[in-house]
Amino acid sequence: MKKTEQKEINEKVESFIDRFNANTEEWDSVKQLRSCQAKVYACDSFYVLQSYGTIVAAIDRDTGIAYDFLRKVYGYTATSAQHISKFFHDYSFAKRYPETVYTWRYC
Repeated sequence: MKKTEQKEINEKVESFIDRFNANTEEWDSVKQLRSCQAKVYACDSFYVLQSYGTIVAAIDRDTGIAYDFLRKVYGYTATSAQHISKFFHDYSFAKRYPETVYTWRYC
């Protein structure tokens, strides 16, 4: 991947994080992700994955786009990456929307 492509992805992730942080919706539910030490929060606009107390991924329910920002908020961990993979599999909108996953990487 070229640096310009990664820069565009980084900007989309940062834009989503800003939108997520500005969200004032109440969480409708909190569920455990399978048998993992991770939680999935849901509201009208988002599904959010919290792995070991850190928000590491989210799915925009309006667009069906999945965002992985593990490396931005925490640094890479194998367990959290597995949580993200399971989260995207379980909460995917692939049947309704094209599945697009933006992975944060430093340029």
